[in-house]
Amino acid sequence: MSPRALVVTALKAAVSLGLLAIILAGVDIGALWARLDADVALAAAAALVLLQVQAAGAAARWRLVLAVHDRPLPYPAAWRNVLLGLFGNQAMPSTIGGDALRLWNGWRLGLPIGLATRTLVVDRVFSFLGLILLCVAGLPVLAARAEDPLVARGLLILVLGGLACLLVLLALRLLPSGLTGRAAVRPFVALSDSAWRVLGSRRALPPVLGLMLLPHLLDITVVWLYALALGVAAPWWTIALVFPPAILTAAVPVSIAGWGLREGALVLGFSLVGLPGDVALACSLLYGVSAVVTGLIGAAIWTVGDRDGLASLGRARREAATLPTDTEESAD
Repeated sequence: MSPRALVVTALKAAVSLGLLAIILAGVDIGALWARLDADVALAAAAALVLLQVQAAGAAARWRLVLAVHDRPLPYPAAWRNVLLGLFGNQAMPSTIGGDALRLWNGWRLGLPIGLATRTLVVDRVFSFLGLILLCVAGLPVLAARAEDPLVARGLLILVLGGLACLLVLLALRLLPSGLTGRAAVRPFVALSDSAWRVLGSRRALPPVLGLMLLPHLLDITVVWLYALALGVAAPWWTIALVFPPAILTAAVPVSIAGWGLREGALVLGFSLVGLPGDVALACSLLYGVSAVVTGLIGAAIWTVGDRDGLASLGRARREAATLPTDTEESAD
């Protein structure tokens, strides 16, 4: 790990730990601990099942994106690729994230680097779009309940910022030919073209649109189950109002896997809908732990099909770090 990467990782860890310390300082840890019982264990088991369903849906969505680019991929290979990414994002002590590992594994599966990169990014874009749509749906209610105008403005900025990024991506293909031919711009125009190919596919678009909402609906259900297990009989739609903005906040790349940001955003969201902050914190921590365990399960499943077993994870980390960053697909 380079000195710069170490500094960045240390700063992100400091942000996560600092935010968690601030949140925990205002919570009765004893009362929180007392809430953990058999019901929470059952909710945790259900959460692991739902998060595995989420991974299965993500694999199906990526296969649809690949199919639009005339690159069929067997479902088991796509599923294992997603599981490897989950491990990299949640449980791997490294600056090599899940997307880099998925790109490396896609290259191992015979995909050109450029195509693997573009399809993975486009797949992420559609998942992000689903999150934005859920945030937009709940924004009027949350903004009306927020007494502090800064909270409403913050939510609006997050949503508008996400929408702006998506619109810029889609607009790149409309740039003048004099710009699209430049080496620095071509990869991004190719990415925009890939997104439009999916949008223009009558066969792939409907299931992609459904699968872009599925992971977030499952996330909401996981948090809702934890809230019920902790003794808070909140309606599902109430959690649907507050958890998508928390996940959107956690996507800001200033912490380790969103830890600290997600907890703070969910505590704030719970307060807006009249739910206790300690339950919000417990739900967010339990969700985070479930994601980490899902990543570890994913790593175990991924290594079962690799001849090197667990040693393949170390090789994945080393080889992923050497992949070229250029997204042009000269080999496609």
